[in-house]
Amino acid sequence: MSEENPPQTGSSGAPASDASSNPPEAATGGGLVAAMARNHVAANLLMILFLVGGMVTLLSMRSEVFPQFSTGIIQVEVPYPGATPAEVEDGITRRAEEAILGTEGIEKVTSTAFEDRGAIVIEVQDFADPEKVKDDVETAIDSIADFPPADAEQPRIVVVEPTSQVVSLVIRGDADEATLREVGETLERNLLSLPDVSTVRLRGVRAYEISIEVSEAALRAYGLTLEEVATVVRRASLDLSAGTIRTEGGQFLLRTPSKSRTGEEFERIVVRSNPDGTILRLRDVATVRDGFEDGRLLSEYNGAPAVFVDILRSGDTDILTVREEVADYLAGYVPPPGIEVSTFRDQTNILRDRISLLGRNAILGFALVFLLLVLTLDLRIACWVAMGVPISFLGGILLFGSGGLSINMITLFGLIIVIGIVVDDAIVVGENIYATQEGGRPGLAGSISGAMQMLAPVLVGVLTTMAAFAPIIFVGGDFGKILQPVPIVVISVLFVSLIEAFFILPSHLSREGRWSAGPLLAIQRVVGNGLLGVSRRLVEPLARFSARWRYPVMAGAIGLMLIVGGMLNGGVVRLIFFPFVEGTELTANLTMPDGTAFDTTAAAADQLLTAAEALRVEIDEERPGVPSIFRSIAVTIGGR
Repeated sequence: MSEENPPQTGSSGAPASDASSNPPEAATGGGLVAAMARNHVAANLLMILFLVGGMVTLLSMRSEVFPQFSTGIIQVEVPYPGATPAEVEDGITRRAEEAILGTEGIEKVTSTAFEDRGAIVIEVQDFADPEKVKDDVETAIDSIADFPPADAEQPRIVVVEPTSQVVSLVIRGDADEATLREVGETLERNLLSLPDVSTVRLRGVRAYEISIEVSEAALRAYGLTLEEVATVVRRASLDLSAGTIRTEGGQFLLRTPSKSRTGEEFERIVVRSNPDGTILRLRDVATVRDGFEDGRLLSEYNGAPAVFVDILRSGDTDILTVREEVADYLAGYVPPPGIEVSTFRDQTNILRDRISLLGRNAILGFALVFLLLVLTLDLRIACWVAMGVPISFLGGILLFGSGGLSINMITLFGLIIVIGIVVDDAIVVGENIYATQEGGRPGLAGSISGAMQMLAPVLVGVLTTMAAFAPIIFVGGDFGKILQPVPIVVISVLFVSLIEAFFILPSHLSREGRWSAGPLLAIQRVVGNGLLGVSRRLVEPLARFSARWRYPVMAGAIGLMLIVGGMLNGGVVRLIFFPFVEGTELTANLTMPDGTAFDTTAAAADQLLTAAEALRVEIDEERPGVPSIFRSIAVTIGGR
């Protein structure tokens, strides 16, 4: 076999001239790829645009655990005090559901009758406007005759807005419910004053309530009826506007602020003025209790009475910024004596862990790619090919970040997926440019020729990958809305990797000269000879065998595919969208029938607590000398 190299051909098939007779500057053809390879300034500006623009976009993107999207849920709630579930169904939910079902844009209606209230959940069809459907639902409910019943309150119809929990605080101490709630309300007001905190909710507390218990004996003694007392209270506790007075000095608004807001104010309400000048007040015929709503509620944290404060994120606020503001506030907050405030649940830890995982994978992938390229190719080729990783990632972030996506668990998942394939096209193009230049076409001519030879296969390969992810964009339902960022991220990064491989990389590899020298060059020759030996002893014989016995090889491949398909259909290999990942919390929900006594519910909950404490002791005894496996136990009994 002759050892002479065959004449090299360019992209047009014409024989390539020797480098001495055809300098790099004389290379022609190649279209836009060749133009960018010749124009080093344009290629470098494009690279800087991706790097700097991507970094600026990354720093300005908001962070959240999961992407926010419209839930497409409309909730209708009608309070009906004192009504049984059967009465709620007959008077509220059934009638409202029948009126709603014919409304355009509704996918599903689910109604539930509870004691004292009825709830209807409406799921809106994909691509329907929830606000328009809500208006139609309001019109349909308003058209129901004699609705709601006389003792029921007016319906509350809202479009459920997505919110996500950022962090939960726990307020605990040996104090009564009123003290803990007062501390919680103070925290709530102060947290809401922070710039990026928009929603704070108290949990584990009862609502304030002023109850008036009228004595039947007092009613007989004073010749009153319950309806008369209720009418007096209703009329006396009312803010009224009496119009305005216009004078030369200005305009004055007349208003009687008579609405009672405390128990003492209700006690002073005049029920009757007798002819002898004596006054009968509400406290003379009734007992006024200024406290919490009727119904027992137990909320504990590690055995101590507690109130929980949930800080939630809504809109475009950044979850990490909200967490930092809350942490800065707590650092300077001094609770009252005997009260302790601490962090109970921090959702930002999940996002920070995922960002850390992505950073480690990116650094490790970059290092491995660079190491393998250095061992097999010239140092100059290795450096510029490895630069394809940050250029592609930051360029992709520039694209999908400008499109409104945020940094969340799903976008980070997409980046982790694409990190293993993003550098493939740069490696293929860079290695072919290197082989072309080593084969007798150095400098710009070899760079253009090597890039053009790989244009079609690399383009088809990347477009195929894009086509595999693209259909996920059009998946409907909540699951589709959650996964929608994944194909957008993957396609954006792959698109930038194509730009980098054909418009930036050839320009950087067009200059002649090698960077490898000394020991590095010797190591590269040893590794290169080893790879060449493996290729000749293993790869080439297998290729010849497959070419000679192509039909049996194809039959074996098809058989292997059938076996894999059978394993999937037979359940040998399970197909699940999200693998089960062990968390750090164990939650037990105990639901008792409506009307169950509080003591009965508390006794059942105590059984769960006893079992949890026994499990704690058992596991801790097996792990002596280490902290307890349970960091905390939170309990809430009662309420809804």
